[in-house]
Amino acid sequence: MAGTVRGAQDGPPWLTVVGCLPSGALAPTAPADVLAADHVFGAARLLAAAGVPEGKRAPWPRPFQDGIEAVLARRGRPTTVLASGDPLHHGIAATFLRQLAPSEMTIHPAPSAFSLAAAAMRWPLETVETVSLHTLPARDILLHAKPGQRIIALTRDADAPAAIAAALAGAGYGDSEVHVLEALGGPDEAVHATTADLCAGPFHPLNVVAVACVGKGPVTVDDLHHDGCVTRDEVRAITIAALPQGAHLWDIGAGSGAVAIDFVRRGGTATLFERDGDRAEAARRNLIVSKVKAPIVVGSAIDHLDDALPPGAIFLGGGVGDEALFQALWERLPAGGTFVSNAVTLSGEEASMARFGRLGGTLTRIQLSHAAPVGRLMAMRPAMSVLQWRVVKP
Repeated sequence: MAGTVRGAQDGPPWLTVVGCLPSGALAPTAPADVLAADHVFGAARLLAAAGVPEGKRAPWPRPFQDGIEAVLARRGRPTTVLASGDPLHHGIAATFLRQLAPSEMTIHPAPSAFSLAAAAMRWPLETVETVSLHTLPARDILLHAKPGQRIIALTRDADAPAAIAAALAGAGYGDSEVHVLEALGGPDEAVHATTADLCAGPFHPLNVVAVACVGKGPVTVDDLHHDGCVTRDEVRAITIAALPQGAHLWDIGAGSGAVAIDFVRRGGTATLFERDGDRAEAARRNLIVSKVKAPIVVGSAIDHLDDALPPGAIFLGGGVGDEALFQALWERLPAGGTFVSNAVTLSGEEASMARFGRLGGTLTRIQLSHAAPVGRLMAMRPAMSVLQWRVVKP
């Protein structure tokens, strides 16, 4: 029945959802008799803090869906649900509205955890990116991170702040200011200030993380150690846009490592494969300078694929014309994974066109020109064109 509105009941609203602070203080608009219902559902800590009589308490069971069904089973009878903060902002009221008609409910919001955190930080809320990581991986914080960005994140548990900080540090945001705001609005309220590099838990299980991102933006060719084997800035931007955010990337023929560095900063993880030892060392130096963490496999990629974390996306920047390498990569890419290759040689272009004809996807010619001197004047000098093939494996 999830996601389906059940037939509306006649009569006045029977379900009251009330936002609370951790102290047990109810939303200011909540009616005086809101706790007089025969059943008052909520987290055990909220029921106790709000002073709900023992005989009326209905502690929320596990799994979570069992609590939803228990409330719906009382349909038509006065029932109260206590929730943290604003029940309509990543809250339980939104869940009920997917199953009940709006006329069956009344909702009384308290300040949300986002509002409490913004007030504690003195951050105007409209200048902040807000995200709920309650049911999402900690690395998803990187989907919102960029230099200068402020983020307030709802978390899952006592260990979440350290996991979020580790994700930030591993993507080059180790100097970011991290504030762990514990039990906001309650008697145990506390604020811990640290950096992503130094953050260690556990913390109070009821916490919110506020981050002021400090780090670099996308790398440029001028930032990198390389021998000329490097994806140019504009081509790299197009390549990153072709790859899915949040996946684990195999960067084959990594060269300077620039594609993997930018990909990790955008929220993914990566394994770099580089045959040439000097280029692998340059990529390692670039990772260190960028403060981005990703393993590098040195040697022939085809000999080491089974030793790496399985990919959700593959970028083939070197050896595009090697059919044996392509087949090995294609076999290990799961259904729904994205494959992107950039070809600059005739053999690479020929292979890309053949794969496009056989497997579909999109084929794009990237042609750039840059201003360069011609005698005493300036002219647009064409760079080597790139043929990019992108396909999602069926």
